[in-house]
Amino acid sequence: MRDWPGVTPHQMLIIVLLLGLVLMFAMDRFRAESVAIGGLALATILGLVPLGQVFSGLTSPAAITVIEVLLIVQVLRRARLFGQMGGWLQARLHHPRRAVLGLCVLAALLSSVMNNVAAFSLMLPVCVSVMARNRIPARWMFLPLSYATLLGGAWTSIGTPPNLVAGALLTQATGRTYAFLDFAPVGLAASAAALAVMVFWLPRSLMTEDDLPQEDEESTLFRHVMTELLVWSDSSGQTTVAMIEEEMGGRIRNIVRDGRRVFPLKPETPVMLQDRLLVEAHPAKLDACLATGSFTYALARRGHHRRRAAAVVMPHSVMLGSCMATLDPEVAAGVTILGVEGEPARFEGPFEELPLRVGNRLRLEGESQALRAFIAYFDLVEVADEQEAASSPVGVISMIVFVFGVVAAALGLVAAELALGGVVVVFCLAGWLDLRLGLRNLNWSIIILLVAMLPLGSALGTTGAAAGIAHALVDWLPVQGGAAAVFLLLALAMLITPFVNNTTTLAILAPIALEVARAEGLSPQMLLMAVTVGASLDFLTPFGHHNNTLAYSLGSYRFRDFLRAGWPVSLAAGFAAGVALLLYW
Repeated sequence: MRDWPGVTPHQMLIIVLLLGLVLMFAMDRFRAESVAIGGLALATILGLVPLGQVFSGLTSPAAITVIEVLLIVQVLRRARLFGQMGGWLQARLHHPRRAVLGLCVLAALLSSVMNNVAAFSLMLPVCVSVMARNRIPARWMFLPLSYATLLGGAWTSIGTPPNLVAGALLTQATGRTYAFLDFAPVGLAASAAALAVMVFWLPRSLMTEDDLPQEDEESTLFRHVMTELLVWSDSSGQTTVAMIEEEMGGRIRNIVRDGRRVFPLKPETPVMLQDRLLVEAHPAKLDACLATGSFTYALARRGHHRRRAAAVVMPHSVMLGSCMATLDPEVAAGVTILGVEGEPARFEGPFEELPLRVGNRLRLEGESQALRAFIAYFDLVEVADEQEAASSPVGVISMIVFVFGVVAAALGLVAAELALGGVVVVFCLAGWLDLRLGLRNLNWSIIILLVAMLPLGSALGTTGAAAGIAHALVDWLPVQGGAAAVFLLLALAMLITPFVNNTTTLAILAPIALEVARAEGLSPQMLLMAVTVGASLDFLTPFGHHNNTLAYSLGSYRFRDFLRAGWPVSLAAGFAAGVALLLYW
């Protein structure tokens, strides 16, 4: 048995610091990027990260590629191509389970060439359309969709930030990097196994035929929208509360008439011209009522340059727990929240005091620039913008340009960051992307987290802590031999990533994997890929990845649903990934 070299103060400090960061990430009480920046600052003060390396993450090809992908997604989001794909699937996949499987495959394909959260947000309007046509309950859809985007990210070297970081770390350690499709055999094997289990297991754990709404029952596919309406037509008191509730498929929570609240509110209470109604309505029926002109949004403003959009509240949005009345007036200026889609709540107004929660889908109105600033500042994800999609010249051509860049990277003609950079340049020259606005509207939390964790991961190696941990694993655990090392590192990554983000998981385990490879004479590409893929197999909790958190809220799941549905998917995907790693490398 080898002797584990004595632990130096710097090695102990970096280990304790990273364990503390893992605990902070798992508590989820602070923004992930803030925790990472704090950890980097503390590591610099303690001398664990040299001053010259503090900003090394900014020049990393991984960070540059993530920025390029996020810029490209802003253009692709305005294309109607994904809606057309959803329509094509609708016409051919009439059975609910087949429709869910088809959407999962499409989501995995998208996630293989862009950020997981971006792929999830692009798929949301498509999924809503398919759900409406095929009468599919929300809990059938969103958990499998989240799993599919996480699996698809493991297919290519640009599918998810950990894959990009792994390529950069491999280059530092060996002078080589992963080719664009080096992840494909492992990612596809894991995805095939996971999807097969999902087909057979999820119907038993999440899906029952009783969940499907019957033809004569009120559809439960959508959560209700809370909004305030203004009565725009004079019915001379002939329209009652009961009639409007039936028309909108919901409830009228209160009526304000001439500045005073109508009380008590009964089914036979008449509704008058200029009444303000706080309603909780079915989304489609609400839209139908608005289209008749009998009602209008009470908070809507007139203007030729105002457009409407929809955005979902993310887990770390600064508006969580707040209400419209308490939002920063400088940021919210020019933007109106017309409606809030979410789980029905016993709320009786006023509308401006409705509390906002994770997964709420906001109906927004405002000028384009103000909307973009609002969505970026409050950490929202825009999921639909039909007006912009209908009028945008961007579509198939932009997708062809993007595919051309991906193919160039896949064939090894140019590095991925150069190929995608070329796509960004074409989009800018064509007028499809305003680079100034695009950079301002980036999801900077992902980029900052990535930039901050790269030096911390490097410090684990430069201080010798990774070597010490690797020697301990070799001495104390049965990692001799490729199979044992692969499955052990894969299992460690899969156990950590449900509680912290995948980039942090990789930053901590990558130096250890490289040291184990050096100590045992194994392929560093194989062991580094084991922890990289394991970091993407996050199926057990709703807070390990943003997509799981969004699915948790959108589908009204419980925590135990993730455990019950995720453990067989995790076992199947992990086993298939380990076997594929051993066969491929």
